[in-house]
Parts: sequence; structure tokens; C-alpha cells
Amino acid sequence: MSNIPRSVFTVSALTTVLLFSVSAHETGAPHSEVSEATPLAFAVETKGPVRLNKSTVPAGTTTTGQGYWKFAAAKDLTPVPDAAKPKLKGAHGTLIVDASTDTVYWGLENVGWIGFSNKLTASWIVQGDAAFAKGNLHGADIWPRRGKAPLVAAADNNEGHVYLTDTTFQKAEVLGIPPVEPYADKKGWAPTDVAFTGARQLFVTDGYGKAYFMPVKTDGLAYSGEFFGGKKISNTPHGITYDKRDKSLLVSARPEGQIKRWDQGHKHFHEIGGLPKGSTVCDVDVWGDYALAPCLDGPDGKPGPIYIVNMKTRSIVSTLKPKEDLGYGTAQHIHDACWYVTGKGAQREVYVVFTPWNPGDVGAMKLVSVKE
Repeated sequence: MSNIPRSVFTVSALTTVLLFSVSAHETGAPHSEVSEATPLAFAVETKGPVRLNKSTVPAGTTTTGQGYWKFAAAKDLTPVPDAAKPKLKGAHGTLIVDASTDTVYWGLENVGWIGFSNKLTASWIVQGDAAFAKGNLHGADIWPRRGKAPLVAAADNNEGHVYLTDTTFQKAEVLGIPPVEPYADKKGWAPTDVAFTGARQLFVTDGYGKAYFMPVKTDGLAYSGEFFGGKKISNTPHGITYDKRDKSLLVSARPEGQIKRWDQGHKHFHEIGGLPKGSTVCDVDVWGDYALAPCLDGPDGKPGPIYIVNMKTRSIVSTLKPKEDLGYGTAQHIHDACWYVTGKGAQREVYVVFTPWNPGDVGAMKLVSVKE
């Protein structure tokens, strides 16, 4: 998914948030040496990257989040096309944003790609390659290209495929199970996410299989032969995100509630950020200095939150609770979330679009300023 800077995740002494340095890397059985970590604090912000005067809502409006980062429900947005509604409950998918066309795409199991345009008010089922509608678009990434349609890659955990296409979605190149060790037995392969590191390379994480992540060449769509991670690094490395600022990768270790930063140059984990205990993080999406960290579950078994993290100050600045605070009844388990920023200058608007699992759905929240 999107970028995230070198500074990562912080929380209070009441939570289990750790920043580790890891010295070793592995291409088979993982091993590491981890430094002792220091829990850090939550920090509410009063200012942020966008002026909110135009977004002011009346006193008494129900919101979720803290300080500057308060969001109101936008239940009239992200309408699901009628033809897709029978499949909605089973949603277990992903979100990507094509900034060049101001479009959000959502992957819906056994349907394919659904597009949202006109500031999330219009929707349609993309009529593309039939491969997209057969399985489950579980995790995806988009890479802009000058003068060409952006590249799109997606991981299908049901079919065991990695797809490469562009935003026309008309032709899917398909990559299956790696043909070499550690998958020579042709077992334990269920990819969950992808991340471009450039137009010529992407990484795939096998979150539901043997838990390795690996580089893939986009030219000819083939594995490079390197494999990293494994169950000793995370039982479920669910998401993977490229940070273009330092060319590192962030692996979302879901059951451990950790974001692990992997150095491409030295090929080892050199930083690990943990979220509040009990938070099962699925992935990371970034806008500027701020990361969204959507979780299936929250602390003490509560509905999944979406954390907003200021990576520059190393602090969690807001906790969004779409089910508990805003009444999104299906938002028990947040599977993915993305920033959607539209408009310019005083007309700029900021949304968080999210997709829950079990039951499945899609929804949006708008950043607002509440009159006191």
C-alpha cells in the first residue's frame, strides 16, 4: 500500500507498543536480535495538514476520534451497486486510490473491482478481465506512471494468484505459487497483499500460507528467487507497504499487533512498531506524515479501530471507532482502510474509506471541525 516514513508508531505506557532494532536477516528460518523497547505516548493534536473551516459541522454532530482528527459519518457515500449487494456480506477485500482520476477502487470477493467516483457518490462494477471476479482481491497496490495508466497489482488468497494489470483492468497477468523452495511441495500458499517498490518490482506477502514475503519482477511477472520472513517473524504477515522515503517495507504482523520495518538494502528488520495490546493490525496506508492502521479487533475484544499515527512525532494522534462511535453496524472487524483526499485549497476534503470483514461492507468518514 502507501508510504510511511522512518519514524514509526508510539503509544502510552498503558499499551504494548515497541520499537525494536533487529540485526539479522533470513531467507529461510528467521532469527533476530531485538533491543529493549520503550513505550511511548498518545498525543492529541490541535492542528493538522488541512484547514477545516469549510468542513465545520454543527454543534452536537456525532464524531469519532480526538483533537484535530475528528471524523463524522458519511453514510450517503460509497453506495454499493445493486448487482453487487448479494455478495456484500462476504466482503474480505482491499481499497486503492487512483489520485490521477479521483477514483477509489474496492475489491469485492466474487465480484471484482468496484469503482467510486464523483467524490464517492457514484459507483459501478468494473467490467474487466474475468480473473478478477473469480476469487478474492484481498490486498492490492497502485503505482502511478507518467503518460500511462497506473499499474495495479492484487493478491488473491482464494485462488492463490497475484495479478498485474493497470487501471483499465482489461488484462490480468497471473502469477501462481512459487515453483521453488520453500514452496516446492506446492502447499501453504495464500497471498494476502502486495506492494510496488517501483514500476519494475513489487513484493508479495503470503499472510495466510507459510508467511514469507518475496520480490517479484513485473517485467514478465516472475519471482526473483528470494524469500524473507516466515512464521517466526509473524504467524500472519497480513499486509505489506512500501516506504519510498527510505525504500523500506512495512510488514503488518496481524496477530502480534506490530508493524515491522524491513530494510531492503541490508535485508533485515530494523524497526518494529507495536499497537495497543489486542489490536490485530491488517495493513498500513499513508498520507504525508500520517498513517492509517486498520485493525480487525481492538483491545479487550472490542470492535476494530483505525489508528491514525503521526510518524514524524512518533505518536498515535487519534483512534477512530466507526462501529462504537458512528453506528456503522457492520464495522466489527476493519480489514482495510485508505486515505481519500479530494479538492484543492480551501475546497480540500479528507476522508477515510474503510472496508469491514465478517460481515463485509464498505463505508466512509469525513474529517470535520465541530463547533464548540
